[in-house]
Amino acid sequence: MDHGGGTAVVDGDGVQVPDDWWSDVLRTVAGGDRRMIVEDAAGNRFVLVSEARYRVLEAAERAQTPGRPGVTLTAREQEILQMIADGCPGSVVAERLGLAPNTVAQHLASVRRKYGVRSSAAAAAVARQDGLIS
Repeated sequence: MDHGGGTAVVDGDGVQVPDDWWSDVLRTVAGGDRRMIVEDAAGNRFVLVSEARYRVLEAAERAQTPGRPGVTLTAREQEILQMIADGCPGSVVAERLGLAPNTVAQHLASVRRKYGVRSSAAAAAVARQDGLIS
């Protein structure tokens, strides 16, 4: 690949881009024409995309992630909270899921902490409002 007298070198470490190419590469990414994946020596990958593309990706992620900003429930927390919302007592939830009653209680305490509420019923109401349970 030739670009204004410089050459990109492909070796075992990937593609080495000459310093004088970076302005063109970044301009192309910023224009939305391309994305670029950069990997550091430790194997961490970074994707460079235009601001417009980043905003589209951010909006799509927000649309796919129901719930309150910053509140994430695990699958097990959602499952237990759904059963509580359906009227199952904690002891029945524990029996049906093969868990110790204390484990169920700890999951519910975690959910209450995350939502900042004092009761599992209140947590269930908020989770239902957020679309995390039915």
